[in-house]
Amino acid sequence: MIVLSGKRLSRKLCLGAWRTFVSNGEKEPYWRSKFPDRIASFDEIPTISERYDPQRLPQVAEQWFKKFGYVVKEPMPFGKYNVHLFHFDDFKIVYSNDGSFPIRQSHYAVAQYREERKHLYSGVGLGAGQGQEWRHLRSAASALNLHTSRSMAEDVVDDLISIIKNNLNDTGEIDLLPWLHRWAFESVGVVALNRRLNALSQNGNELADKMVAAAAVTDEMIALTTMEPTTMYEERFKQLVEAQDFFYSVLKKYIDGIMRDIELDPETEGVAQILLQNDSYTEKDVITLIMDMFQGSLQTVPLTALMAFYHLALNSYIQDKARDEARKRMPTKNSKYFDFKGPKDYIGSIVYETLRLNPPVLGNGRIIQRDLILGGYFVPAYTNVLLHFQVASRQKEFFEEPLKFIPEREDYQKIMSVFGGSSRMCIGKTFALRQLLLIVTKIIKNFEVSYDGGEVSMINHLHNKPEKPLILRLKPIDE
Repeated sequence: MIVLSGKRLSRKLCLGAWRTFVSNGEKEPYWRSKFPDRIASFDEIPTISERYDPQRLPQVAEQWFKKFGYVVKEPMPFGKYNVHLFHFDDFKIVYSNDGSFPIRQSHYAVAQYREERKHLYSGVGLGAGQGQEWRHLRSAASALNLHTSRSMAEDVVDDLISIIKNNLNDTGEIDLLPWLHRWAFESVGVVALNRRLNALSQNGNELADKMVAAAAVTDEMIALTTMEPTTMYEERFKQLVEAQDFFYSVLKKYIDGIMRDIELDPETEGVAQILLQNDSYTEKDVITLIMDMFQGSLQTVPLTALMAFYHLALNSYIQDKARDEARKRMPTKNSKYFDFKGPKDYIGSIVYETLRLNPPVLGNGRIIQRDLILGGYFVPAYTNVLLHFQVASRQKEFFEEPLKFIPEREDYQKIMSVFGGSSRMCIGKTFALRQLLLIVTKIIKNFEVSYDGGEVSMINHLHNKPEKPLILRLKPIDE
């Protein structure tokens, strides 16, 4: 690793750094052909200047990459820059230099909202939090993956299966995403609160729908206030406040109920129950974490599941192969998913391939804490860098036939970049993968999935989502 000081690099300094890099026996970097005898200065990074629609950033970033290459810088207000990265090697460099307290520039509006309500929250949360405050809440989040009621989680999916069968139209079509949102809401309730929230009732659940809508508004306002921090901020912040006030009012009632229940039955084990009985965490810690758990899960997992079904609908061979595996996992009508101890490679590969082609987020971001060489350019400490996983994962340099859905790929290590890296990796990674494996297996065992609605166009509201409802056709399979 080359570490340099100063924003501008002289040719002499660049040559010296390059010789040090070679003499240390480092692997030859991918950018050497572009800069064979030097390291380029920050000022030499290609700069974009056009305005763009933040909702179209996935497509815009792809065009930046095609025009300028693996490193692009974007002027931001107050003389600052975002540096956009499109190569997995640079992602690795950024993550390996994160240190003990990685810094992420995001969720400013949420931070403001919670800082103005310190009587309700212990801090700004996992998204906007930094330093020891972030570390404290992160340690509490470890309970998420340690305590999951698998039988209750499976019951939630079984309820979803019944709901789908009862809500198909005359041609077997359904707008599945709203039901996937309700499923996610119910599933997080199981893990976080150890209770069913009745989001999957046959007639729907108005409270659950309002919570999902509030999470979606919050996501959109986070994205817009981060990417366009000086444009319409007050109006967007007001919308976020309304959504978060509602979210808090509902979850606070759940937490109060749990505190009463603990006195009667201290053995119940949701994340909230566990933390409320731990002297290291306050009630404000718990509600801050539970808010982040619901906020983070109500979009990412449902959207990934939806795109997995979309790809299966377009690939009958893959779908049949996945169904064969699902039947091996659950050979009878009453078989339980979590009772199976055999291999589960193929459906897992379908989930990973979906994450590669249609990740729920564009990528990740960091404020680097030391000078780094990225793509052959010197990038000074405290620059905000954006790691565009979605663009990189669709390039032939990294994956053969990158635009084809091929679960049989062998190298899925890069795919884990979608969850971030270092100590700030997504806390919900294990939970999300488990839920995705569960729902894909259950749906594909119970339905034949098809689609004939044409190409799906995606937009970004912090998370990637179809621009229009994606209507799938699901044909129930008789047991």
